[in-house]
Amino acid sequence: MKEMKSALTTQISEETDISEVIETVKQHVKAAKLPDIEVVRILWDVIMDAVQWSGKNQQQNANAALRQVKMWANLLNTFCTSGKLELELMYKVQVQCYEDAKLMKLFPEIVRSLYDQDVLAEDTILHWFRKGTNLKGRQAFVKALEPFIKWLEEAEEEE
Repeated sequence: MKEMKSALTTQISEETDISEVIETVKQHVKAAKLPDIEVVRILWDVIMDAVQWSGKNQQQNANAALRQVKMWANLLNTFCTSGKLELELMYKVQVQCYEDAKLMKLFPEIVRSLYDQDVLAEDTILHWFRKGTNLKGRQAFVKALEPFIKWLEEAEEEE
């Protein structure tokens, strides 16, 4: 696992072509028989660790984090292959946003970005909103996500 993490850290910080990064992950998963959930967790950590937090203000940091999410969405998408793994990714995002003051206000924007990039399905987001079990910052994040949830539900009704 450590080997995969360090290989990924290098590739992501060097902005290696995504198909090459996906291949690296697949080789490590195969060699080490890593569980899917661990892979999703590692990917998120490595992607966020590579963000350049040099911004002088909150907005610059937010933009950097969201750029990173957008840039590597296809990588996440390749390995978030079920509702269970998507939910795991949401919990991972939730905990990181809760534990890192720079990301606290970014939770709804990250979720929206992952939804827009087809990493998180509507059902996963609604499930998390209604029945999520991780309590870290949950109350604040549920409130912050309300406008997006309302939009999702209205879009669903229109169909």
